[in-house]
Amino acid sequence: LMFIDKYTQIPRILGPVVLCLDKLDECAAQSEASKRYIDSFGGVRQVRQIILADFFRHAFDGSGADNFFDAGSCIDGRLTSAW
Repeated sequence: LMFIDKYTQIPRILGPVVLCLDKLDECAAQSEASKRYIDSFGGVRQVRQIILADFFRHAFDGSGADNFFDAGSCIDGRLTSAW
């Protein structure tokens, strides 16, 4: 029997998302083109909400498993979608 601790993977899964969200202000201030692009989505705050909504819509939907039954119905099973 092999035990895989999924909870140790959470920082590795969320790290890139958090880094992206943290750097949005800096990116918008870096160039006028970046600012226009971010503003086309409604600004930094709206882009953050879009990114988070997309992540949470798909990260735990069970799509990382081979089938619906392997995905499971609890968060442990759904966490497989995020990696």
